[in-house]
Amino acid sequence: MSKLNIILSAIVLILLVVLGLFFWKPNFLTDLTRPCYYAVYLTSGDLYFGKISWFEPHTLTDVRMIQREQASEKDQPVLSLVEFSKSVVWGPIKELELNEKNILWISKLGDDSQVVQLINKK
Repeated sequence: MSKLNIILSAIVLILLVVLGLFFWKPNFLTDLTRPCYYAVYLTSGDLYFGKISWFEPHTLTDVRMIQREQASEKDQPVLSLVEFSKSVVWGPIKELELNEKNILWISKLGDDSQVVQLINKK
């Protein structure tokens, strides 16, 4: 096969895949461009929320974490969602590079998630 035939075959294959995606899932382009929040649980026991980049290295942006505050010993602990960059004294930027070996699980959060609703309020 000539190089031209290979290139044309690749273009046709890509077009068929895109066309198939339009029929199988009509809103796949808006899903790709719409910012989605994910929960990422690490082997250290840390749980982070943010927008994830799937390219190596995995990067979490707009990072949030749960912080527990307790007013007194009698009171129940109060949980709040805080920005990662504001929750620690060393002042990191709003981006967190993840080591793939330390990720136990990743879960996409729905729009009706309490975490997503809290993030969108701010």
